[in-house]
Amino acid sequence: MNFQQQGIQSSNNFSVNQALKVDEVSINGQEIAHQLAEPDFKQLQDKILLLMERNPLPLIEWNTAFQVIQWNPAAEQLFGYSKSEVLGCQVPEIIVPESERLQVIKIMELLIEEKVGGNNLSKNLTKHGRVIICDWCHTPITNVDGKVISIVSTVQDITKVKSFENALRENEKTYQQILDAITDMVLVKGAKSRIIWANKAFRDYYGMNEEQLQNMIDAPFNEVDHTLQYIKDDAYVFESGQTLEIPQEPVTRYDGEVRLFHTIKSAIRNELGQTIMTVGVSRDISEHKQAEKEQAKLLAILEAAPDFISTADLTGRVLYFNKAARKILELGEKESFQERNLCQNHPKWANDIIHNQGLPESVRVGDWVGETALLKADGREIPISQLIIAHKSPDGKVEYFSTIARDISELKTAEETLRQKAEDLECALKELQSTQAHLLQSEKMSSIGQLVAGVAHEINNPTSFIYSNIQPANEYINDLLLLIELYQEHYPNPVKVIQEQIEAIDLEFLMADLPKLLSSMKMGADRIKQIVLSLRNFSRMDEAECKAVDIHLGIDSTLVILEHRLKAQHNRPAIEIIKEYGKLPFVECYAGQLNQVFMNILVNALDALEQRDAKRSIEQMQEAPSTINIFTQLSPHGKVVIRFVDNGVGIPENVLKRLFDPFFTTKPVGIGTGLGLSISYQIVVEKHKGKLTCLSIPEQGTEFHIEIPISLPLGD
Repeated sequence: MNFQQQGIQSSNNFSVNQALKVDEVSINGQEIAHQLAEPDFKQLQDKILLLMERNPLPLIEWNTAFQVIQWNPAAEQLFGYSKSEVLGCQVPEIIVPESERLQVIKIMELLIEEKVGGNNLSKNLTKHGRVIICDWCHTPITNVDGKVISIVSTVQDITKVKSFENALRENEKTYQQILDAITDMVLVKGAKSRIIWANKAFRDYYGMNEEQLQNMIDAPFNEVDHTLQYIKDDAYVFESGQTLEIPQEPVTRYDGEVRLFHTIKSAIRNELGQTIMTVGVSRDISEHKQAEKEQAKLLAILEAAPDFISTADLTGRVLYFNKAARKILELGEKESFQERNLCQNHPKWANDIIHNQGLPESVRVGDWVGETALLKADGREIPISQLIIAHKSPDGKVEYFSTIARDISELKTAEETLRQKAEDLECALKELQSTQAHLLQSEKMSSIGQLVAGVAHEINNPTSFIYSNIQPANEYINDLLLLIELYQEHYPNPVKVIQEQIEAIDLEFLMADLPKLLSSMKMGADRIKQIVLSLRNFSRMDEAECKAVDIHLGIDSTLVILEHRLKAQHNRPAIEIIKEYGKLPFVECYAGQLNQVFMNILVNALDALEQRDAKRSIEQMQEAPSTINIFTQLSPHGKVVIRFVDNGVGIPENVLKRLFDPFFTTKPVGIGTGLGLSISYQIVVEKHKGKLTCLSIPEQGTEFHIEIPISLPLGD
């Protein structure tokens, strides 16, 4: 289909448009009226319309604005749009994929300007979204001035043709690649052993290209005896038509190296069954032969190895057992293992390790080492150290697995003995540490208790003396003040000396302040008496045995002793103690030791709160003050529950696990001994048969939970 540069003209040298519409134009400045007779015009119009309608090829006419003005039934069938749907629509908008539109519009513009030929291939789009490849033939329609006023385009769907051509080219390319990709050498010869074609492997082997090999009998550097033998073999195949297999054939490389090949030569026949060519396929077996020798050496080494060695395919089917493996599994020399699976060699737990860890790890990194066990015929397990290796092809695919295992029964026995000794030593060390800590703390608390009790006793004597004399002194002073008032009333004008003394001592202020002074002394004595009582209650030196006590009294005594740490300081507000005491009966316990537990827990809470407050501003501390909540209650199981809850920074999980270990502390050297909570745990758990636990959430606080029975079991 050729593009007509001059446009379609009628038999009277008029364009189709002139046949459809009569124009009056000016040529050379003169008006010439061209008008067809009505019957001729009608006849021509009918013919043109009939040709368009009956044309088997899709035919589309579009104007200079790219709008469709004619659309025949074949176009409707190809693109799926009816004529009424497309008239007036732009061609690129309806049948050209969006990605191709700019290019198609450019071509259409060049067609209107008559700057390109009339044939082109393009991708098109049907109404239903199917992409097709079309061959377009464009014919311009001009007016009498030669100006293009529309384009008539015929369209041919060549999608299947293009697909077939592409497939054919791809097949040819694929076959060529296949022949050139195989490592075997392929050589096609004609009559009298002349070379017709050789694949890449053959060309590379001889260091020659296709042109150089064409029509040769053999490579020029091959030995004469070898060449003569090749010609004899070719002649046999050519004349007999039989396939000839040559197990070992010496071949000389282009560099002079002689190697062994396994060759098969076959006849190629025409339609009449006549031999017209021979094809030889050769494989270099030099490395294979060398590998067979090396394999024999390796096999001898494997058979002599004392370790268990086996190989298996990807399903676990055994491919090889060495002599040691047969011996361990108690298999006879001639007993077949072809149907045996590796999972039969191991107990279930070992198979789980192999399948879940060993095989995946060996596939991922190449090998895996671990400890499993072999299963003897009588069911006994043999502990082994096992190496699993995943053998992969050059493209990374696993081809098979091998296992090397060593009996570690004796090693395991030795390890178990050492482990047991280590456990015994660890237990002994923990016991020693615990005893040492307990002795240290007991001695410390005993000394402190004796000191506290002695100090309390010594303070109590003068305090009692002062406290017991404050009331009489108060009465005496009141009597003297009353006497002075009587003197002032009856002797309002004392002598000058007395008057001067009254002014010197400021009698009026003295009479007003002296009762307040005595009241303050009484309050101080009360406070000293309360502290002494708390010290005596805390130390409980007079109550070394177990007896029923008021738990709340012990907590309160501890708080009194710690009151100096609870008060507001120059750099922080007071730490608030919130007590929510439940109704508790008297509890049988070692009161002094239990008070020691309360002291240790409260001191730890105060340390945590003070450390947190040191990093906060006054405003932050006032907005969220530090608090310690103390809860007591009786559990449904008849146990006394005591909870100390602070709102500090909490305890990290790694510290929480070791909180009650002897000598474990997070405090700087010289500040903490690591014995307080350890001793507290022993007092609660061992001494009182209770529970001491710690719950903590970072940045939310810590809770120490104590649970002890109301009565200790008999014999404790």
